[in-house]
Amino acid sequence: MELYYKDGSFQKYCLSVRQSIGEDRFAEFAKLGSNEDRFRFVSGLSSIIDELRLKREYNGKSMDQAIVFKTLGNKAFKGESWAEALVFYNKCYLSTPQQNVQEKAIILANRSAALYHLERYDLALKDIERALDHRYPKQMLYKLTERKARCYLAKKDHEAALECFKATVTALDESDLPLERKQKLERDAQIMINLLPKNIEMERKVKKKAASKKGATATGRSAPSAPERFIDKWLWFDYSADEGRFARTIADLKPNTILLLERPHVSTLLEDYSLDHCSHCFKRAAVPIACARCSDVVFCSDECEAKANGSYHRYECGFLPTLWASGASITCHMALRMITQQSAEYFLRIKPELAGLTYDQIDELPVEDYRKVYKLVTHEATRSAEDLFQRTLMATLLASCLTLSSYAAESGTQDFIGGLLLHNLQLLQFNAHEISELIREKEDDIGKSTFIGGGLYPTLALFNHSCDPGVTRYYRGNQVCVRTVKTIAAGSMVAENYGPLFTQVPREERRETLRNQYRFECLCEPCVASWPLFKDMDASVIRFRCEGGKICSNVLLIPGEINDFMVQCTECGEHTNIMKGLKSLQDTDKLFQTATKLHTAGEYEAALRKYVEMMVLMSEVLVPPYRDYHLCQQGLRACMLEFGNRYTKTVVKK
Repeated sequence: MELYYKDGSFQKYCLSVRQSIGEDRFAEFAKLGSNEDRFRFVSGLSSIIDELRLKREYNGKSMDQAIVFKTLGNKAFKGESWAEALVFYNKCYLSTPQQNVQEKAIILANRSAALYHLERYDLALKDIERALDHRYPKQMLYKLTERKARCYLAKKDHEAALECFKATVTALDESDLPLERKQKLERDAQIMINLLPKNIEMERKVKKKAASKKGATATGRSAPSAPERFIDKWLWFDYSADEGRFARTIADLKPNTILLLERPHVSTLLEDYSLDHCSHCFKRAAVPIACARCSDVVFCSDECEAKANGSYHRYECGFLPTLWASGASITCHMALRMITQQSAEYFLRIKPELAGLTYDQIDELPVEDYRKVYKLVTHEATRSAEDLFQRTLMATLLASCLTLSSYAAESGTQDFIGGLLLHNLQLLQFNAHEISELIREKEDDIGKSTFIGGGLYPTLALFNHSCDPGVTRYYRGNQVCVRTVKTIAAGSMVAENYGPLFTQVPREERRETLRNQYRFECLCEPCVASWPLFKDMDASVIRFRCEGGKICSNVLLIPGEINDFMVQCTECGEHTNIMKGLKSLQDTDKLFQTATKLHTAGEYEAALRKYVEMMVLMSEVLVPPYRDYHLCQQGLRACMLEFGNRYTKTVVKK
């Protein structure tokens, strides 16, 4: 991931500072040996902070704008366009300033009405509670209690509905409605108060009978929910001087094995997705919770909002537009959040341990611990002075945001935190991952995997690269899931892919990309053996596995038209009966057709099982690269993406 984009202000700022200091002072900088010294040097340059011209700004909140959106929402609501009304009420809510508490309560109440008509009762109930917390007018309270009762009625929670209808009768005493209208609402509520006890008694009898029956026949427990963190028991992490730390397996792995579920140490959204995804967990926020001060981010729940404002967002709030306008890349935002999600005292406390922990100690740390990621590769020793200077300038920009937000008030902490920011900017370049969402324009589209944010995953960062990876990854919110897409033999490296696949990009282009972005020469099998692109694979030649056992890795190249079914290996001399292999290939053709139909029909679990069956059969007799083998892998990946973040822009009504 790059440091900054060329259409922002930071590039001009870099050039200006670099030209102003002269070659002698730059030579001084180039001799410095630590990130803290580099940060101290650059932040001490005259007028550096003045040139940044940073200030905290809260834009986007305007009562005039909120009223416009509210009017449009009310118009759509009267026309029974509930979804359109919801969109405008969301915009109104996000635009309402913090001090306009009662106006916010009213718009939340209006939004709850739209949600009720959209049959999203739980969300409507939450908005009703939020409206009450924002001092909703007493004379209008009957509207909320009655709507609350109707929501519970729709959810078949008749006991809660009964209590809310009773509260409606009480709330009507405070209303300023005309007498006739008030009496009608009281009668309606009283009818429900009289009817519901019978329903409640009947439900209790049914529940009691069902509970008794369940107790007599139950033989097991319900399936547990997915854990927040999971590492497959067969996965371990080896080390070598050339490879660094990397993943291996101590057992044979089949396709579709879940190897890793991991929350990020840090994650941030791209600006383009900051108002429709939760800033904290990355889930789509169709009914957003607003930050009270800024209009730059949203949250999907009160819980996410509380967690964000309890840590990083209170320091970032008001500075995000400055970061975005500067052209700072998402890695810069992540570098900042790696600091803001913990206190300055926390970093001072762990400072003595940062460089000294062993890998075994690091592996035992929780994902949110900064020591978990500190020793990830940075390539600091091979960086040019120009590269380090630009990153140090970015660190000063980020540190200025921290200073203006009163993050680290104690004297003596600024240079240490600044050095950590510079360290973060280096390690994120090689270890961060793009977080994606499968986005469709309409229901029957194939969909496009879209980059929506970035995350740093401490365990995933240890997986090395291959142009023919054994795994694929997808995301649920900002949690990553890693699954196998082929059979992986015990003792083998388990590799993911850092960008270019051998089936799509020529070898020299792949290698150049990896050299430039990750600073290594790719020596994976497709690169060393010069595997062809998918379009260049010869479908008329079948690549059979020699049956000479594991001692022979020779590939038998068999023409599609052949009469002799016993083929002798030129390496080990053993004979292989390819009749069995040809029969397996006939079976895989049928499996592929079935899997494709299931996938198209949206039956992703069933399609995945067929692709796995096909891959296992081919792995027993074929050696890649082979067209059908890689088509099957493509099908596996496509199915797995369906289990992660996905969104359809236009839903066609049937």
